[in-house]
Amino acid sequence: MNKFEDNIKRVTVNPIVRFLGRRIEKKQFHKEPIFITASPRSGTTLLLSILGAHPNIFAIPEQTYAFDRWRKVKNRAYSYFPYRIDRIYRHFLFHGVDCAADRWLEKTPRHVEHIEKIVDYFEGKVKIIHLIRDGRDVIVSKHPKHRPNEYWVTPKRWLKSVKYAWTLRDEPYLYTVFYEDLVHDHQPYIQEICDFIDEPYTDELKNWIKKTNVKQSKHWKDSAKPVNTRAIGKWKKPEHKGRIEKFMQDEEIQQMLRKLGYIK
Repeated sequence: MNKFEDNIKRVTVNPIVRFLGRRIEKKQFHKEPIFITASPRSGTTLLLSILGAHPNIFAIPEQTYAFDRWRKVKNRAYSYFPYRIDRIYRHFLFHGVDCAADRWLEKTPRHVEHIEKIVDYFEGKVKIIHLIRDGRDVIVSKHPKHRPNEYWVTPKRWLKSVKYAWTLRDEPYLYTVFYEDLVHDHQPYIQEICDFIDEPYTDELKNWIKKTNVKQSKHWKDSAKPVNTRAIGKWKKPEHKGRIEKFMQDEEIQQMLRKLGYIK
C-alpha cells in the first residue's frame, strides 16, 4: 500500500473500524485490558497461550502492533493516541469473540518500548506483564518460520527492550516475570499473575493446552506443548560461541545481565 492509499484508509476505513470495534469492546469487555511485553524470543507466545485458557480472558492470537505508533493529541484525557488501534478492533470484527471473556489480552513484544504511552492512553486502567529471558539465549534463538537459519534478535534489541521496562518494574501496573522461573515451575507464577490481574486461578489454567484458544502460532515450530526447560542454556552450544563472546564484550549488556541475576 502506498502513502496515498494509507492516508485514504486512515481517514475513511479506519474510523469506521474503530467505531464498530469500540461497540464490540464496550459490549463484551468490561475489565481493563492486559498486555504481555518483552524482547522477541522471550516466551511471550507461551504465556499468551497459557493465559488464553482463562475463561475471563480473550487472548488475541496474533501480534497486532496496534500500540507501536503514536500521535500526540490535545484536549483529551490522554496525551498520545495509538493511531493503529484499529488493528485490535479489526480482530474483533473479522474474527469474532466467541467466548464469555470480559477482558482482552494482547502480546506484541515491540510494545515494550511504549509502556508509558499505553498506560497514559488507558488512563492507568491496564495491566502489563513484562517477560524477561536471559539475553544470551535470546540472541541465539532463531524464528522457526521467518529466516530460520538466521539469528532473530540483535544484542542491542534485547538490551533496549529489557532496559526500559526494568526501570518501570516497581510501577503498580507492571508485573515482571522471568522466563526461566516460568518454565521451571509455571503454576506458582501463573497464580501470581492471576493475583496481579485480579483474576482467580482456575482449573482451566491447570489444563491450559486443551482450554486455550492459542494452540497454534507462527512463532512456534509445532503446536502448543507442555511447559519444559529445554530452551534454557542453548547459548552454551559450540556453534554460538563467537556470537556469545561478542555479546559479552559489551559492558552495558554485562551490567544488565548482572542486574537481572544472570551473571555475577
